[in-house]
Amino acid sequence: MTETEAMTPQSIATTIEKQSSPALACYGLSKRFKSIQALDDVSLTVPRGSIFGFLGPNGAGKSTLIRVVAGLIAADKGQFEILGKSSLSGHKVRQDMSALVDRADFYKNLSAYQNMKMLGRITGHDSDEHIDRLLNLLGLYKRRKDKVKTYSQGMKQRLGLAQALLPNPKLLVLDEPTTGLDPQGMHEIRDFILKIAAEENVTIFLSSHLLHEVELICSDIALIFNGKLAAQGSMQNIFDNIGDVTVELEVEDSAATLTFLEKNDLVSQVTPLAHAIRIEIHYSKIPELIRLMAAAKINIFSVSQRNRLENYFLSLMEGK
Repeated sequence: MTETEAMTPQSIATTIEKQSSPALACYGLSKRFKSIQALDDVSLTVPRGSIFGFLGPNGAGKSTLIRVVAGLIAADKGQFEILGKSSLSGHKVRQDMSALVDRADFYKNLSAYQNMKMLGRITGHDSDEHIDRLLNLLGLYKRRKDKVKTYSQGMKQRLGLAQALLPNPKLLVLDEPTTGLDPQGMHEIRDFILKIAAEENVTIFLSSHLLHEVELICSDIALIFNGKLAAQGSMQNIFDNIGDVTVELEVEDSAATLTFLEKNDLVSQVTPLAHAIRIEIHYSKIPELIRLMAAAKINIFSVSQRNRLENYFLSLMEGK
């Protein structure tokens, strides 16, 4: 394209459209395995810069969609776009995407550095500076010369994240990245996902069936049941549509607080616990209740919501 052509209104409009296009957009994806409809006309949009949670029970179709996008299987119908590039253009659609599907695997008798170097040569991103930076980002730099067979499962998963970041992707797709990890390993992976999103300027598409995990780190979500998309949107919009939620209150005077809550119309259920009081209340009414409690001079030490996303998830399942 010449300089003159680059400045035409049409080319400028095309550039703006590509820059503003979502990181991932799926249009009517369907996939059937014999008698199982794994994906049924699924359309979703993943905003750029988001940590997008793709939620659903086991067997809902999450991994099938990821395998279609990753090019491991072909959809029966529909298409998708990655950063403005259409799947109709062939393998080039994935040039800015990287994926970690299932557990990360390596040459176990080689070191983390050697594994990274081998893959980096394949992708053309094998500089020592780049590899060292990624290993440092994932907290593996000090163990980079140790053989992978000496790593814990959590360390192997972090090394998988480092490998997925080798080609400098703009979209990182993760399929159940905390499966098989102990609580400490799950916590570490969550923290590193947040760190990657903040420092690497990458959109993260995260498939999971762990609602608490998604609620902690995701800005946007989509929910899928039996191959059909049930809901999608920003986490805040999802929560704005939630009805009653469970809240636990830790207060100074439990007896006085119980009397106050049992007379309050905002609260639908009150249950005393050993060291707190559990209530059911509409999500939007929580700030009003706290103001009323403060006005009544009730000393509150903590207010914690329980399982907001789980309540929403279960309500959708019941609706299905």
